[in-house]
Amino acid sequence: MNKRWVIALWGLIVLGLTGCDSYPYKDKIQRGYDLNNQSGNKAICMMVGDIKRTMYPYTTYHMEGEDLPFSEKAQISFHNRVKNENLHFFAERGFFTEEWVGETDGKPLYRYDLTDLGRQYVDWAFGETNFCFGRIVVDSINRTKDGINGIGGGTIRDVYITYHVENIPDWVKEPAVYQRFSYSKKLTTGEKLSGMHSFRVIGKDKLKTVSGISGIYQWASPNDDGDEKTQQSVD
Repeated sequence: MNKRWVIALWGLIVLGLTGCDSYPYKDKIQRGYDLNNQSGNKAICMMVGDIKRTMYPYTTYHMEGEDLPFSEKAQISFHNRVKNENLHFFAERGFFTEEWVGETDGKPLYRYDLTDLGRQYVDWAFGETNFCFGRIVVDSINRTKDGINGIGGGTIRDVYITYHVENIPDWVKEPAVYQRFSYSKKLTTGEKLSGMHSFRVIGKDKLKTVSGISGIYQWASPNDDGDEKTQQSVD
């Protein structure tokens, strides 16, 4: 094939991916992230467990089957075990006080309360205890891709972005911390990462966020099993 035709063909492919779209995605995504993170340090979160602020000081308990691998049947006891592990994990790093209060069936029970350090980073989304950090900065828009919304129909537009995280505290940079919550080392060093922000197309130049990078809440990986994660939509 003639070299000139090859270059022209690649040009058409690129135009097809971007759709000659002049919509200000970068500004809209950044505004949304900053609106939902006005402090500049709550973009990425580590889920400690389903402990509401009114439940402190919180005393641990144990459940039958909590040492079994994750399964639909054992998920409640499994999550209780990981919650207990998370409390001890963050107590070692100064986010909780930890007081031994006895034992049940040979397993220790502890009472936890938030310290000033813990209160500095805590977030109560989903009615749970989460420790959060950072601000998402959108560096560039790489491409967009439209698809059909499998729930309710309509168009979903995925916007592929390059971003980095700023305002990263030192405790997040500890390998034991970011590895436990399955975050990339690059995220903790402010290096550029690739991600995706999804919109629901509701009209000409009218988009509503479905999901994005900012507002991610990730569950810990226990020592002997896999991890789970959930993502919070950013309006």
